[in-house]
Amino acid sequence: MPDVHCTVNTCKYWQQQNLCSAQQIVIQSDAQGGFSPNAKLEQLSATPANNIDETCCQTFKNAHA
Repeated sequence: MPDVHCTVNTCKYWQQQNLCSAQQIVIQSDAQGGFSPNAKLEQLSATPANNIDETCCQTFKNAHA
């Protein structure tokens, strides 16, 4: 599986260097993209979320729930 980057550090699947460890990823369109498509995702700041509604990733599961 290729590297999948994610900055949501409160997700169960988040790993150091903003990597996602989920076996399957479900992503939906994000018309409000918050960073450049050329951004080095592994270097972005981690961004916490409390629930799936605060992300654009349907794979999100709160690591602390």
